[in-house]
Amino acid sequence: MKKYKLNIFELQKFAVVGMEQELPEEPNASIATAGKDYLMYVNIGTAFVPDWLLVGGQRGASLSQSADEISTGHKTSGGFKETMPGLLSWSISLDGLLLLKNEGVAVLRQAFYQRKKINIKLRYPDDSYQVGWAAITAFDSDTPHDGEATLKGTLSGSGPISNLSEVVSKTAADDIAIYFDAKAKVKTLKDASGAVLAANYTTDYGYIIIKGDYLETLTVGEHLFYASLTTGGDIPCVTVIAA
Repeated sequence: MKKYKLNIFELQKFAVVGMEQELPEEPNASIATAGKDYLMYVNIGTAFVPDWLLVGGQRGASLSQSADEISTGHKTSGGFKETMPGLLSWSISLDGLLLLKNEGVAVLRQAFYQRKKINIKLRYPDDSYQVGWAAITAFDSDTPHDGEATLKGTLSGSGPISNLSEVVSKTAADDIAIYFDAKAKVKTLKDASGAVLAANYTTDYGYIIIKGDYLETLTVGEHLFYASLTTGGDIPCVTVIAA
């Protein structure tokens, strides 16, 4: 039998041809994600026109959300505790490498020394994200002689963190709903240009709906709104207008 010898180039060409098939996509939209694809940014722009700067060296940026536990048990509650949620809170535990001359790390250090709150963005793998204001309540460095220098920080939320950002089409925008305290309504809604007319949104206890007709009038890109609530405080609302 005659033997054939293929050189490396021919083998590589064969391998490429064999990989030209278009593989099917997983039909289930609920998929697991890798933690490395969640990233935290800090705003070095303005409140309404942010300029998001990636914090370098990240290994973790874990979001924790909780409610104070209020005990409402009594003698006639069947011998079991009863509980209701109180004040909500959130925080981010940041850890990573301690990078020298990294602008994102430098901004965090400046904010800590100046006791200034920072505006952060936590981005998800599908490019949706949440934003909020936080105080840096811990900023620690670990420099062992036999390992890498690392940074650990705690960002304690000041006020609410936003709902996940919404992406709408400029040519056919859907209404978007933002949820908050069920005891509150929206008094005013503001963006970079000022107060949004009340005709462009509806509100009831626990939510606001920003109308798609209004969103279609906005420019393509990120738009950050702040909704002032009747119970006090402002909740950030993020909308991204796609072309």
